[in-house]
Formats: sequence, structure tokens, C-alpha cells
Amino acid sequence: MRPRQLLGRAVDLLFPLRCAGCGAFDTPLCARCEAALQPAIGPGRCGFCSAAWEGEGFCPRCFGWRELAGVRAVCEHTGAARALVHRLKYERYRALAPLMANRLAAAAASLPVDGWVAVPLHLRRERERGFNQAELLLRHAGLPPAPARLRRLRHTGSQVRRTAAQRAAALAGAFACEGPPLEGLRIGIIDDVITSGATVRECARALLDHGARETWALSFTRASLDLTRLHASIED
Repeated sequence: MRPRQLLGRAVDLLFPLRCAGCGAFDTPLCARCEAALQPAIGPGRCGFCSAAWEGEGFCPRCFGWRELAGVRAVCEHTGAARALVHRLKYERYRALAPLMANRLAAAAASLPVDGWVAVPLHLRRERERGFNQAELLLRHAGLPPAPARLRRLRHTGSQVRRTAAQRAAALAGAFACEGPPLEGLRIGIIDDVITSGATVRECARALLDHGARETWALSFTRASLDLTRLHASIED
């Protein structure tokens, strides 16, 4: 086990559980904060990409996402849900993974998927963090793995402050699929958060190139990009 992984395990053991929303002790998410989570499935959400949407049909954010059969998420990327994602990813608090994974597993049950893959990190980023949060969530969710897996071909850097168009350009061709052909299989892609959709779309392209019949994406949170900003990024 690598030194960073050992350090992460030690942190998990030494520090008590605290609610990601309010800081209450002895729980990763207290009942009050759990009740305040905003579901990303159902009324007021896009039927295709799970982003917040009060209009008719699908929202403009996912127009042209032909690589995917659909995108589902557990929660809107706000409040305690956002805090859970950030604490797992940036604070390396892996004790949160089972709670998040249980909710992912419940959402996955309704999807027509034969096997699952995790969005990969570049080896350099995974070594820095000590783990891949998407793989951790997939493992704890207990979902059936696909016979092949994704690999990140290059380090693309942080996507946090980039526009949708910049993210798409940075991630183009960044993934490859390795392993047995996926002929006829419907493959699901697990990630912790979906924002512009650029990452899961590129993952989907790699899976389709490897023979997958269909691809779905599932994340713990969905960040609903402001439509004004989205249109501006498309026009840039």
C-alpha cells in the first residue's frame, strides 16, 4: 500500500465521523441534512441529463449528447450533497464512500445496464490523491463490473474553472477502453459529479468504440450549469 493510501486510512480511523452538512458528530450525514438533499430525479429535472429544468422536454444543456442513452444523478450538487463530494475528493475522507455508494446503487437499479466502469483518473492524479473516488464508489456500490475498463491517456488538469466548450476541447480523446470487446453490452459509467458532461461523454465514446451497444452515466451529484453561462460558452 502506498504512503498516501496509508495516510488516508489513518485519517479515516483517527478522526470521528461528522455530518458533511452541519458538522454534527457520529454520522456522515444527519437526518436533518439528509432530508434537505435535493433529488436530481423526478419533477423539475431534465428527463435526459437530470439537470434542473422546468421547461418542456429535455433541457438545452444536453442537446447533442448522442454518445449517451441517458444521465442520472442522485442529488443536485448543492448543500450537504456537494459537501459529501468535496470531502471525499479533496479531503480524502473515504469513510463517506459507503453512504454515497448505497444511494448510487439504488439509482442504478432502474437502469438497463449490463456492467459498470468508473471514470478513471490519470495515474499522476491518482498517485497524488491516493485513490480514485469514482472507483471507490463503484466498489462500495457492489455493481457488476464491465469486462473491460477505461484508462485516461493524458493528464488534462482541473476542469473546475473552464467553460463547457473548454472542458470538451481539453477532454477530447482523453480516454481509451482496454480489455475484452464490449459487443452488445450496455455499459454504465460511474462518477462522483457531472457538470458539463464532457468527461462522461468522452468516456462513452471510448466505450462505444470498444463495441458497447449503449452507454449510461450515473453520478452522485449533478451540477446544473446556469443556462446563460452555458449559452455564452457555446458561442465562444
